Amino acid sequence: MAEDKHSKTEQATPKRLRDSRKKGQVSKSGDLNSALSFLLFALILGALGDYLYKNARTFMQFTLSSTLGQELGPANAGTYLSELLLQVLVIFLPFGLVAVFIGILSNVMQVGFLFTVEPLKPDFKRLNPLQGAKNIFSKKALFTLFKSLMKLFIVVYLTYTGLQEFMKPLLNLGGVGLEKMFSFFIEVTRTLSINIAAFMLVLALIDFVFERKEYKKNLMMTKHEIKEEYKQMEGDPKIKQKRQQIQRQMSMARTMQSVEASTVLITNPTHIAIALRYEQGKDDAPVVMAKGLDYKAMKMKELAKEKKIPIIENKPLARSMYYKVEPGSSVPVEMYQAVAEILALVFTMNNKKKAR
Repeated sequence: MAEDKHSKTEQATPKRLRDSRKKGQVSKSGDLNSALSFLLFALILGALGDYLYKNARTFMQFTLSSTLGQELGPANAGTYLSELLLQVLVIFLPFGLVAVFIGILSNVMQVGFLFTVEPLKPDFKRLNPLQGAKNIFSKKALFTLFKSLMKLFIVVYLTYTGLQEFMKPLLNLGGVGLEKMFSFFIEVTRTLSINIAAFMLVLALIDFVFERKEYKKNLMMTKHEIKEEYKQMEGDPKIKQKRQQIQRQMSMARTMQSVEASTVLITNPTHIAIALRYEQGKDDAPVVMAKGLDYKAMKMKELAKEKKIPIIENKPLARSMYYKVEPGSSVPVEMYQAVAEILALVFTMNNKKKAR
């Protein structure tokens, strides 16, 4: 039965959410990564100012000395490039580590620890041009476009206004040394990064709320889907009902067999029945063979009458045995006296029958 999106009125079940998570379909904001990266980038710039200056100066000295001091050829090109790449790596390594750390931290904050290869598997549905066109004009795509344009505009605006504030000090850098000039550019970059990070954090919050809402909306289910899921988890209700009926019948049959093998049936007298067996030389103590409540108790009494098994009424003992002793277990010591009196009565009744 085809059901459109308007019929999806039910919230996703826990199973639907678990299955979606296993497939890598989770709610998260990519803008949070960018915002945290900008923020941490701004913070480490101030702390690593001297480190960056020293390594940048070493890189420039190496580049100029290698270029001016010797000719590059097949013999020394490999060594030169290796050293050059090492110098670049030393400069940018802290930022690379920060990017990796932020990526992991952001994902853990939003979705917890999750590893899945499902998104890497080929999906030929993505090659469907009609579906692709539909995705281009979807609400999510339009929101992403609007968000990207807003980010571009705000970043350009913040950069422009920020540089305007530093324009006058920038014009006075002509007479200062290289180290102070480098520190100035670090400060400019750090200030701009903090301003951009503040904007990005606000945008990331909006994006996170939107993504969360869309995620829940996309996972909504129809009443039919919930019924089908229940059938998969619990089985068809009709089959389950039939299975329970068979189990009840088997349980009743076992109870009736136990009643037939019992010595006496103790009742309260209407709601509870306890089938008790005691055979001298076989049982060390009286054994509860079966117990029943209401309908089952009635059936046990009917069978006991049919098989001429003595039925003795003892309300306190019947209730106590029903709630404290399981079928197949011996009677506890505290009940010996009451049970012994009943068994003595039963044996007396049986002896009288034999005497007749």
